[in-house]
Amino acid sequence: MPQFYMFKCSTCSTPIKGPKVQPDKPKTFKPGTLFVGTNRPPGVACGNALHTGITYTGKEDLRATLYELCQDPIITSPTGGSNVAGYIDGTEFKFYRSSNLARPAVVNAILGKDKSNNATVYTNRADALWIKHYPRIKVKLMDQLKPNEGDGAVGVTLTVQTVRKWPRQIAALALKAPLPDGGLYAAAAGLTKDLDLPPGSRKKGLARALRYYMLATYSLVDISSAESYEGLKNYVGALLVSDQGQILAAGINTGSFRHAEVSMLLSYFRNNPTATKVPENSVIFSTLTPCKGCTGFLSVTKSSNCVIYFGQEDTGKDGRVGKKISTQLSEKTKAPVGHSKEKLPGEIVTDDAEDAEGTGVVALGTASEIHKIQVDKGLTSCMGDGSIATQIGKAKHAKEVLRSGSEALIHKMLRTRAATDAESEVKRAVLTYIGQWLGTSKSVE
Repeated sequence: MPQFYMFKCSTCSTPIKGPKVQPDKPKTFKPGTLFVGTNRPPGVACGNALHTGITYTGKEDLRATLYELCQDPIITSPTGGSNVAGYIDGTEFKFYRSSNLARPAVVNAILGKDKSNNATVYTNRADALWIKHYPRIKVKLMDQLKPNEGDGAVGVTLTVQTVRKWPRQIAALALKAPLPDGGLYAAAAGLTKDLDLPPGSRKKGLARALRYYMLATYSLVDISSAESYEGLKNYVGALLVSDQGQILAAGINTGSFRHAEVSMLLSYFRNNPTATKVPENSVIFSTLTPCKGCTGFLSVTKSSNCVIYFGQEDTGKDGRVGKKISTQLSEKTKAPVGHSKEKLPGEIVTDDAEDAEGTGVVALGTASEIHKIQVDKGLTSCMGDGSIATQIGKAKHAKEVLRSGSEALIHKMLRTRAATDAESEVKRAVLTYIGQWLGTSKSVE
């Protein structure tokens, strides 16, 4: 920021901007020194021609216009991931700094504002503005400020904010990856409905594991609703999963720009401050097609080897944007199926023998008492026209459909699984991991 070292009139203490002062130089100036200001001839400290004494106050950036503050080369010619963002609060310009565009300062500026403060957020990096796709948030580039009019002419005091503000994140017990030898990404990248995978093979188990992680994403939304996680808005969830099956970050929709995928990504970059991309060979699961803003963020942060799957297709215009970088899981394999004692809206499907009741104690009774439902179609049938994202939390049966996903996972976890082959080993390891992760997940600052 510009270093306008501040002075005052020795007679009336009027604040005055002056030249930069070195620490070893005198801090009291002789009459005749030219200082910054209009209608002030040389030798006059303030507007009164009789006041000529000027004293250094030791305060930096005491008073300047927003335009002047934004002319520093660090702002006008940023390098690397350097970015700043701030907002006007009374007579202060409160701003944040960041060295990483994956977790831009604009996020902290938006969240740092008081809820009653409807101020515009200013930032210097257009490439950090994936947030521009959220129309309810007023974000303006600093190079649009004008020196003598509008918000650029507003006089402000510069205040650096050191306390970071973040969207709430989903935290869970740190667990070892269920698939130490990896392979989940290859299974996701090569998944097709007509792929003939030998029963009992590890590849068959990995393909099935993808459906388990999607069910886990639906279940996360169900849990966040049942536990009344703070800020929950539209019922959407997202998971970032490593090649080894470890859940690296998770997110739910908590409103405004804090959609599930954005919250997931910000959580990952918050905990990995030097990262600018998600890990190679990772898989992202979202319960709904990414919207325009989430697609923008995913596009600039996903690694070259990253697969994005969604469960339910959003029928709104944003859904068409999201499909450019993601694929509906049910287009590649059988869709995740929920279990319920009650008949729920949507297509009832018959799952294959691998999900038959089997032996062991299950939570939902006998097979004849359980209705199976394709979760994505079950949710879609609850909705009306327009964007599905804004309707899920309001639909009468949507919560029951989401709960059916949780019940299906519980049912699978409680089945007796003898580790007789590689497929069973993968499925058991992944289900055990998912159960422990979901069981300890919670919403935190």
